[in-house]
Amino acid sequence: MTESNPKKTNPVSDNNSHTIEYLSIKALRSTHPEVRRLKRNQSIHSAHGNKVWRSSFVLMDYLTTYPPKPKARVLDVGCGWGLTSIFLAKQFGADVTAIDIDPGVEPFLTLQASINNCLIRFREARFEDFTHKDLSHFHTIVASDICFWDEMVHPLKDFIYRALEAGVKQIYIADPGRPPYWELCDYCVEAFDAAIVTRRIYKPWKTEKFILSINRQ
Repeated sequence: MTESNPKKTNPVSDNNSHTIEYLSIKALRSTHPEVRRLKRNQSIHSAHGNKVWRSSFVLMDYLTTYPPKPKARVLDVGCGWGLTSIFLAKQFGADVTAIDIDPGVEPFLTLQASINNCLIRFREARFEDFTHKDLSHFHTIVASDICFWDEMVHPLKDFIYRALEAGVKQIYIADPGRPPYWELCDYCVEAFDAAIVTRRIYKPWKTEKFILSINRQ
């Protein structure tokens, strides 16, 4: 497990054509020179954690309405470049652990955290590996775009069940509406009285996503 450290990252020059400002955080686009440099230096290129995903921005907007408690311990599953983690840390003082199966996302998360002057704990891990004891330490779980294959539905059902049994109070999963996601949603509505919310934002893009919401606060 490592932590992103702003002091270890090279200074980043500001160029609005390569950055996105949203809800008081700054996100570097995939076209930013520092991001492009990191991509060139990677020997293995990720199939999914290689850009800013719009579902993360919709989830951040939703969290302004339904935030975790101040300084909550949060698990960000499939964190990618860590923008949701950064938002939670900056806006609510959350103690965030960001996990992803792809270790290649870590330098991008570190870079994004650096320009936002915050510290995010990163761990290369699969959500399936988190035990009841592991999950008992977290108040909130967030995720975006993690249910895109049919074979992911059953492990996610088990993970959500285990998290709620461990005492997690909030689970929010954002997605554009892929078929496996709807299967997961149907299960969670029936098993956990989850809500499915349609959320639209107009900046930095006009886009609409869906939030699987389980709130037991």
